[in-house]
Amino acid sequence: MLAVQLLAASPAAAEIAPPWCGVPEADAAENLPDGTEPGDPVGSFPHIPYYAIECTLESIAAESDGRMTLEVVGHSATGREMYLVTINALDTRDQRKAFANWQSLRRDALERPTKARRFLERFGGAIKVPIFIQGGIHGNEYEGVDANMRTIERLATTPYGADPVVDEILDNAVVLFNVVQNPDGRVAGTRANANGFDLNRDYLTQSQSETVASVAVMQAWIPPEVLDLHGYATPTLIEATTKPHNPSIEYDLWLKWNQARIDANEAALNAAGYAVQRPINDWCSDAGLPPCPPGEEPGPAVAEGWDDWGPFYTAMYAQHVGLDSSTVEMCRSETSCGGRAGAREIQEITSWSTMEYVVENRTELLADQLEIYERGVENAPRPECCPPPFDVDNNWMLEYPTAYVIPLGEGQRSDPEANRLVRWLLFNGVEVETLTKDYSFGGQTFAKGSYVVPMTQARRGLADTALRIGVDVSPRIGILYAPPAAWSHGYLWGADVVDVPRGADFRPPAKEVEEPNELEGGLAAAAAADYALEVDSPTAVRALNALVGSGVPARLALEPFESSGGTLPAGTVVFPGTAAAALQESGEENGLTFHAVAGALPAHDPIEGVPRIAVLAGAVNQDIWSLRNLGFPANPVSTSSAGALNNAAGPNPLDGYDVVYNRSGWPSGPTARARLTAFFAGGGGYIGADGGGASFLNSSGQLPGLAATVVTDDFGESGIFNWENTGGAASPIVGTYPARDTAIMDPPAWFSAVPAGATVDGRLLGDTTSTFAAGLWRLPRDPAAASAPIVVHGTSAAPGSSARITAFAMNPLYRADPEREWPMVAEAAYWSDQ
Repeated sequence: MLAVQLLAASPAAAEIAPPWCGVPEADAAENLPDGTEPGDPVGSFPHIPYYAIECTLESIAAESDGRMTLEVVGHSATGREMYLVTINALDTRDQRKAFANWQSLRRDALERPTKARRFLERFGGAIKVPIFIQGGIHGNEYEGVDANMRTIERLATTPYGADPVVDEILDNAVVLFNVVQNPDGRVAGTRANANGFDLNRDYLTQSQSETVASVAVMQAWIPPEVLDLHGYATPTLIEATTKPHNPSIEYDLWLKWNQARIDANEAALNAAGYAVQRPINDWCSDAGLPPCPPGEEPGPAVAEGWDDWGPFYTAMYAQHVGLDSSTVEMCRSETSCGGRAGAREIQEITSWSTMEYVVENRTELLADQLEIYERGVENAPRPECCPPPFDVDNNWMLEYPTAYVIPLGEGQRSDPEANRLVRWLLFNGVEVETLTKDYSFGGQTFAKGSYVVPMTQARRGLADTALRIGVDVSPRIGILYAPPAAWSHGYLWGADVVDVPRGADFRPPAKEVEEPNELEGGLAAAAAADYALEVDSPTAVRALNALVGSGVPARLALEPFESSGGTLPAGTVVFPGTAAAALQESGEENGLTFHAVAGALPAHDPIEGVPRIAVLAGAVNQDIWSLRNLGFPANPVSTSSAGALNNAAGPNPLDGYDVVYNRSGWPSGPTARARLTAFFAGGGGYIGADGGGASFLNSSGQLPGLAATVVTDDFGESGIFNWENTGGAASPIVGTYPARDTAIMDPPAWFSAVPAGATVDGRLLGDTTSTFAAGLWRLPRDPAAASAPIVVHGTSAAPGSSARITAFAMNPLYRADPEREWPMVAEAAYWSDQ
């Protein structure tokens, strides 16, 4: 678990209502009536501002007689604190014994689940069960946070013996509250965090600090029950997921507990006068409530559109850690649910009915959680599924392979990225081994030190969903709740992964590791006139930017050339031997090798500095975060009519930038257009992505004739594509990539027309079946996609312009998922900045 900071208790009264404690700061509340200020009561709903959360929790803790602890478990993108409240009463001998029994079970759960199950049987119900409740992952869905505060106050301060429901929970549960998962969004009144990320799409990538903090809590406590409090749906939606179901969860056991627990939630909400919708029980094939299409009855046989396919949601990630979980989309309708006060009450009722249900069934629930771990340790075959009425097309479980191998050295494009992937696996509780000597399998020899991820482990499902390429679900479903429909770290990050099929005779000499192996790096030769770094990974990009940013001279190779490491492609960066000390230090720090250049230098361009990138966007977004993560100076430049780029009286915001990154069309404002045209005429570079990036080039005259086809619909079409490196080693954009590689597209897209002056660097494969590896791309597919270009580069066709241009049909900075594609963006930035 993350290092935590205990907060001191305050003697102030624990009143969750204005006037608020704390130091006021601007705090957005959605739909504030005229004449109110942020933090004022809105109707009967007292929206607690972020600044008052800590001091209010301190007050509650002070009145809790020790049953509540308050910790800082992480920080937001802007550094705001994230608070974990733990309710764990240890006043009585029975409470202490029940918690000690859970601690014993926790110690054995993942590695010795059979032993833990035997202990569970002996405890005879004397065990506490962890329950995790998270609020405010979307900053403008306010009431979940306020419901958490009220639930915490009741659990923490109700005298023992005064409320039998509270007593039962205190005796038999540890309740963990991630009070507000998105502090920045709550303050700003936005769904996303300050980096522009929807945190409820980040639970597999874990790119954001807020997600890492939440995951650390789940991994430490492995709660069998998780609620994520959201809004808004009418009536309240409690997540009972439609098909498709993630193939790496034990769906039979999840279904058993999810349905029964939602029964309890629904009964409690109905008793209070609130209606509930349960997608798999109530929905139609068109992702909606009845009436359904003619001749169709709603329910498990047909329901689609609220799935647990992607493991990047909080609740879906929790399925791979514990057992049961749900997103709760509260109703806020004034007529149906009583507005904000009703929304808050709905979340409270759902939380309390969940806690009561879990406590009542804790022994059986924990037993089934341990059965999941036991299946993993034994690498058991997948079970039969499912009972009526869920027996129609609701079993998506696939058999697990024997293992995955993450090579080091031969067969691995980037050892540093292999280590980065292993570090992620270990943080997520996945067991990883390392080869103690070379081992051959399937015609490939894996070097000593390579990594093995065996499927004989409790976390096999999480490992599998992260490393498997995925499944083409197009023939079986028509719609997803949200993309992407494929997400594999094994095929989208910068490391290569090998699948060892189930049943293979695979018995490698290996031992378990607790951290990645230390990598060697530095200069390949003791003395050389020049050294070269192949820009083949995010690690290499960061090292390059750090070196160039510190003033080390560098040149960009424009053609392949020979080195001590063999032939290196165009796009490789060459450094003078006089910088050997800095290169050696960088190589050792990053596990990178700087090869000695053999013979004469290749044709090259000088590198004058790290390219400064202007992103045509209204605010910091995911593209900017990814560029900054790689070490590029990158900032938003708005093209709106009111933006600085259109303000003729103000300074030109493009001044000081070298390259434009863009995913939108040619702006309408004349000042913005004139400044962009002048920027390109002055040699500024351009990187375009998605259909908007291509449209910009066509409309601006920079690359007329470039046209993109983008699949546009509301079905969630997206996935992992195989593509062919047609540019090869001579391409300054994709020269470092293999002959065939993978990329993510959301949605599918390609260039339908490329002008004669542009060079095609990458194409989709020759048919739509082989080029689509995993995800949803509805049938029938456009045959024009076969062999279509997806990466091109060239020089501006505009009169007087010498701008270098790169265009991607997809967005290679998509949600921080495609780290495998980041080096081509970096290559485009350096090539364009000339």
